[in-house]
Amino acid sequence: MGRSYTGPDLQTPIESNNAVRPSTKDCSQTDIEKGRQRGLDPYVTWAIRIFIIFISITCFIQQKLLQNVINSCWQTLQNSWIFNSVYFETWWTTFCFAWIIPLYPFTIHFVPTFNKYKLHPSVTYVHQTVLGMVKEAVVYMTPLMLLDTFMVKKYHNVDPSIWKAKKESLIQYTRALPLDPPELGRVLFDLFASILTFDFIFFIVHLVFHKNVWLYRNIHAHHHHHDVMHPHVTNKLTVVERVLLVLSANFALKLFNSHPLTRMLFVPVFVWLLVENHTGYDLPFGLHRVIPFNLYGGSVKHYKHHMHGLRYYQPFFTYLDYFMENINKRYVLFKVS
Repeated sequence: MGRSYTGPDLQTPIESNNAVRPSTKDCSQTDIEKGRQRGLDPYVTWAIRIFIIFISITCFIQQKLLQNVINSCWQTLQNSWIFNSVYFETWWTTFCFAWIIPLYPFTIHFVPTFNKYKLHPSVTYVHQTVLGMVKEAVVYMTPLMLLDTFMVKKYHNVDPSIWKAKKESLIQYTRALPLDPPELGRVLFDLFASILTFDFIFFIVHLVFHKNVWLYRNIHAHHHHHDVMHPHVTNKLTVVERVLLVLSANFALKLFNSHPLTRMLFVPVFVWLLVENHTGYDLPFGLHRVIPFNLYGGSVKHYKHHMHGLRYYQPFFTYLDYFMENINKRYVLFKVS
């Protein structure tokens, strides 16, 4: 497989072990992808956009009702021992992985209509045994639960004296939660801003992994070693990379002093975005189609990244990737001139 663009790079292209190797030609130029834009697909995409606009307008009109729902949910969660536990966010993330993968990519795999949207014939759903899923959950949760055990959780609008008192105990059992629920507008803003911030932070982390041979081989290569693209590749990470990913997301949330309820809502959105990136499908209702102007990379760009390894380092959006490619092109032109 050749390089997708010319420029200084330390990372060699990723070799796929697929029985049928993907073409080195950019997928955006293939007749297959162009064909997907014909027929009813554009109407499906626009229907999703209109539905999102409708939901957004409805939420704006029903702000008071939604705020009452948030208040009620927060009151219920405050009385839950599971939510108060220091391990809640780790348990919740694991649970979200456990139900999002079967609900979304697993279902798509068994609907023949969606086969035409595969980015490559090798794309599939790789089944896991119960033992394999338990092992994956244990490997995922162990380092994070260790961090949870010894770290004092600090949330905005909590009396600092409570944190000071908790620090006196080496082992943590519960979280100190704020008394008041978050405002609806703040929840929506924090969710969007945190996704954007994580996208920026992990772009840098991901880029460094690929540009440094030692880091790639010892930390990130494990994520690229797969025979076919399938959703379980999402969590195919070394412990170091998994911790860095979680800490990057946590930093993004803390940067905006996100409320614990916002953090809870962030997890399924975040996991869904990560899983969708690894489905290997170019669906008309995928976010990369719904969000206009090629601003979102989604499964198409991330598939290209896994096959070539030299483009599309940004987890979700594309503006940093395009900016970097323009810089590289100018660098090459400058050297030639």
